[in-house]
Amino acid sequence: MIATTRSGTWRGTDPPGVEIELRAFDIVSSSEPALIALLSEVEAAVFCFAPSADQDRSALYAGGAARIAAASRKSGLRRVVYTSSTSAIGDHDGWVDETFEEWPRAPRGRIQREAEEALSTGLQDTNVAWTILRLAGLYGPDRELERLYRVADTDRVRPGDGSAPTNLIHLDDAVQAVLAALDRPLAESTVIQVCDDDHRTRREVAADVARKHGYGAPRWEEPASPEPHGKRVSNARMKQRLEVDLRHPDHLA
Repeated sequence: MIATTRSGTWRGTDPPGVEIELRAFDIVSSSEPALIALLSEVEAAVFCFAPSADQDRSALYAGGAARIAAASRKSGLRRVVYTSSTSAIGDHDGWVDETFEEWPRAPRGRIQREAEEALSTGLQDTNVAWTILRLAGLYGPDRELERLYRVADTDRVRPGDGSAPTNLIHLDDAVQAVLAALDRPLAESTVIQVCDDDHRTRREVAADVARKHGYGAPRWEEPASPEPHGKRVSNARMKQRLEVDLRHPDHLA
């Protein structure tokens, strides 16, 4: 197994109990021949991008996805699993599944959607199967809910009314989805949304997290709306096609 990071070092401690050859590689600055050579050593590859503070996000995501597609055509790679984000889904009040075609308005979401398009169109008419996993908001070790919701900051007034549904996925279940995507039939290429079952509003979840940790209820700029507004990300395709049995269906359990 080969893994790459920009620096060629792990962030934190080495993964225990797994033999991994770690190399330095940068999807933006490394050469195309180097990427082709790297992909030629494996049959399947998982791509997870994270920008540095001053990095051009479009060059990383959309440019990186286009480079992956081009290099995959020239290597022996048979499968690509690309981790995208639910921010790539268009704005909508209510349930959204993978057939919802509207693009998001926010620039970051549009960049994610551009990356998805670059990968899927770049791999058309090839023998490389691809799965795009749209991950919901990640939480888990080092990304605990109390940190994400900053419940210790009791003086903070949160923007809006907090009535948007939550769309989250625990790190354990995100890893489950990636591993399941690697085992999918090679004839199938698709987009799959990776999200848990809990879509309570941000206001409700933040209040529950604060109460659990002994803080007062978070404050919001506006009173709660009588009806939730915003997208609720369906995970039906994830359960049907990846057969993921969520370990954390309720993110407050």
